[in-house]
Amino acid sequence: MKNIGKLRIINEKTENKLMNKKYHIPVIGHFSNKSIEFKSIIEASAATGIHYSLIFEACIGKIFKAKNVIWEFKKGNHYIKYKAFYINAATSYKRSVGFNG
Repeated sequence: MKNIGKLRIINEKTENKLMNKKYHIPVIGHFSNKSIEFKSIIEASAATGIHYSLIFEACIGKIFKAKNVIWEFKKGNHYIKYKAFYINAATSYKRSVGFNG
């Protein structure tokens, strides 16, 4: 079991997932009374206790808030890359009914 910051890593697959580039880019968390910039999503997760995948999904716009905190990427190439990927995936989705019907 390894530690990255304050996160405990349980197995090798989780460790490999956390080593992805998308979790090591700067983000800004907009709390109720102030905004804080973090060096990476992993660091933000360790500092706030919010799961790293929730922070990433809030950054790309899949969800609006993660635990009452609005998250965004610090502007840069990664911001354009991940936002564009999510927008293209959402517009190309043509299924009219859910997965169960």
